[in-house]
Amino acid sequence: MTRSDIIRSLHEEYARMREENLREHDRRMAEVSAKSPRLGEIAEQSRALFMRQARFILARPADVEKMREETLSKAAQLRSEQERLLASLGLSADYLDPVYHCAACRDTGYVGEGVRSMCSCMEKRLIDRMYDSARERGTAEQRFEAFNKDIFPDDELVDGVNTQRKIALRARRMCQQYADDYPETDTLNLLLTGNTGLGKTFLLHCIENRLLDRGFSPICVTAYRLFETMRGTHFSDPEKRSEFTQLTECDILLIDDLGTEPVMQNITREYLFTLLNERMTQRRHTVVATNLGARELMEIYGERVFSRLFDTSNVMPAQLKGRDLRMIAGRSGKKA
Repeated sequence: MTRSDIIRSLHEEYARMREENLREHDRRMAEVSAKSPRLGEIAEQSRALFMRQARFILARPADVEKMREETLSKAAQLRSEQERLLASLGLSADYLDPVYHCAACRDTGYVGEGVRSMCSCMEKRLIDRMYDSARERGTAEQRFEAFNKDIFPDDELVDGVNTQRKIALRARRMCQQYADDYPETDTLNLLLTGNTGLGKTFLLHCIENRLLDRGFSPICVTAYRLFETMRGTHFSDPEKRSEFTQLTECDILLIDDLGTEPVMQNITREYLFTLLNERMTQRRHTVVATNLGARELMEIYGERVFSRLFDTSNVMPAQLKGRDLRMIAGRSGKKA
């Protein structure tokens, strides 16, 4: 399940929660009205009071302040009477207030006026569901603590100076530092490169899980999934367009296997540049893992995308080198 799917599911869950809240409020109102009809009258008078104020404001805007003061005074009197009657029934003063699980967002999942942001209650549910999604994908156990240096060969220099193990350990340190320092990282973005089977995807998911542990909600997508979103956006699919907006605006995005997706004219290069450029302009973090080298990336994506991937002022490169770990594990019987 993708982050978009999870958020859509949460929106439906919060909508059901609000419906349940209304039913509970109606139940309480029916309960107390049966015991004290006056409480039902007070509720009706309160609703009528504020409806009258709204009509008055439209008809006589010059007298708004006077009307507001009169309305608040009358509302306070009704509230005081309601609380006395509730107390006589052995009920709390807020028994007939609107019912919410979260008072901050009133069970909408969002807080703030104008520009709204996700409430902490929904953020927690989102992170919990993302953990569940990681378990379903089989990536929940891919953590820095599970990094096994012994699977990396240490018997020869692969770049003339370092062994494969030493290079892998350096990449692990860089990735862990990036995940631990986020959002105050030394560089905005991180680029993991190297041939297949060297552990890039593992490190990508290590970053994802460390961020989840720290209370953040990264979006992690494969390059193919990203391409499907870009293609749908190009052909005006509203759902894909919404997904592309989320990928552009999320705080941290992790893209795995860049270079394995189809290259379609007017889509792949153009939308990838838009995504990377917008995220860099808005100072949003991005981590990319790719099997391709610099020359191949330039040939496939062109100079504009290349410049965003290798911008030394914004991107920290971490290159893995050596032999395919899966081939080594197959010969030795070890598990990578």
